[in-house]
Amino acid sequence: MWKKLFIIVSGLLVISLILGGSLWHQLKVTKTQLANTTAQLKAIETQLDKAKDEGSWLVDHYPNFREQISRRLGRGPDTQSFVTPDDPTVSTKVQEITGGYAEDAKERWADYSRLYSWIIMNIEYARDSHTPVLPEPMSETLEWEEGFWRMPTETIRDRAGDCEDMVVLLVSMLLNYNEGRLPVWAVGIRTSGQKSEAHIALAFPVEGNKLTILDPAARYHTTFPCGFGLAAEDVSVTVNAWLSRWAEKMGNAHIHLAFSDKFYQEFSNTEEFIEWVKKQ
Repeated sequence: MWKKLFIIVSGLLVISLILGGSLWHQLKVTKTQLANTTAQLKAIETQLDKAKDEGSWLVDHYPNFREQISRRLGRGPDTQSFVTPDDPTVSTKVQEITGGYAEDAKERWADYSRLYSWIIMNIEYARDSHTPVLPEPMSETLEWEEGFWRMPTETIRDRAGDCEDMVVLLVSMLLNYNEGRLPVWAVGIRTSGQKSEAHIALAFPVEGNKLTILDPAARYHTTFPCGFGLAAEDVSVTVNAWLSRWAEKMGNAHIHLAFSDKFYQEFSNTEEFIEWVKKQ
């Protein structure tokens, strides 16, 4: 009797030990799994916090990104920021080409010609690729437009650019050269109609209601009646001669803006621009 009871108790004890060991092992496994799951949840939580912070950072900085990209389209008063006569790269190049401002009017005209010639001889015409326009407010839709504007220092570095790049560089050079003594403007024309075309050149007034236009992309400039050298003509004569240069490609083009580093002015027609020049 006692022997049977001992055997039963011993068997139950062995079974208890086996079950206990198994349960203990399972408990350890479960504990380990819980620890791993907790660590994974913490990692996910950290990633979510990071994503939230990054999303918040993007929302906060999006207007600045949009402004930087949109400014490169050269819209409205943003164009002024592309005229940089005080840029060290521009100043160095002007000194290299001219040696500095000349008090003598004849030599000054010669320096203007040297700067214009440097542009047409050293800046290769290059069309712009399309530029993304970030929407406002934020969305998944992007617009793409042509007309990416380079800063003057970038045009010098790249030795390439289109009409606006050449012009803002030359405006910057001439303003740097004359140290702000004489006005120099970028002047834009555009066509009317659903598909508007635009072009830009440089102009500066000369005493006696005269005007000179330099159009480096077209290799055009106001000339003397004999056809040689930079010159200044009556404002109306100068403007109409320039517009005639573009008549075949831009038949109904009119002057619609003028700007420099310190001002931006729009015009409803060419005549308004001519009258504005006469008052300068």
